[in-house]
Amino acid sequence: MAKTEAEDLNLHVQLCTERYNALEEKIHAVESRIAKLESAVADLKVQTATGFAEIRLLLERQNSSKQVQVIATFGTIITAVLAFVGYLIIH
Repeated sequence: MAKTEAEDLNLHVQLCTERYNALEEKIHAVESRIAKLESAVADLKVQTATGFAEIRLLLERQNSSKQVQVIATFGTIITAVLAFVGYLIIH
C-alpha cells in the first residue's frame, strides 16, 4: 500500500520540491511579464512626451500663423483707409 505524504518524509520532500519549482517558474513568468509591462509603459511615456511636444510645436506654429494673418489683415485695412483718405483729399 502506498504511503501518503503525511506518512512518508521523503515523499513530502519530493512533493515540496516540485511545488517549490512550480512556484519559482510562476514567479519567473510574472517577473518577465512585469518587465515587459515596465518596458511598454516606458515606451508609452516616451511616445506621449513626443506627441505632446509635436502638439505644442503645432500650436506655436498655428499661433504664429494667426499673428501673421492678423498683422496682414490690419496692414491691409490701414492701407485701404489711407488710400480712401488720400482719395478724399485729392477729390
